[in-house]
Amino acid sequence: MSYNKQEIIEILIEKSQNRINDINAAKETAQDAILNDTKSSMGDKYETSREMAQQELNRLQTQLLQAQADLDKLKTLNVKPTCIVSVGSIVITNQFDYFIAISVGPVKINDKSLMVISKESPIGSLLIGNKTGGKVTFNEKELMIKNIL
Repeated sequence: MSYNKQEIIEILIEKSQNRINDINAAKETAQDAILNDTKSSMGDKYETSREMAQQELNRLQTQLLQAQADLDKLKTLNVKPTCIVSVGSIVITNQFDYFIAISVGPVKINDKSLMVISKESPIGSLLIGNKTGGKVTFNEKELMIKNIL
């Protein structure tokens, strides 16, 4: 199975952009909840719902920063093949195929599942720096690196 790295990156950029759009929409909803929450005779209830909306807004802001960082990372990925597993490598193993970029999970590419992982993930940190023919043990299973694209 051959992968088109540029095509995969474009799919991931689109996914990341959609995630950013979803987070921005959720932020607007949370901001509206804060602005439109009218004071009731139960002051504590008002303060609690307002605080919950503010916490949601803070959580969404953190997610937005991560999604934007992921998008930036994708736009600057190295697409040239390397001999050593690094960020931007597609790693073909005897178990799964991995793309070391950002943490997304499985992505369907031409009816095949490609695990998109970050270099900080448990398996990503094991794969980084290895060469074709190298072996790593993950979850008590030995993975052999068959190819690096």
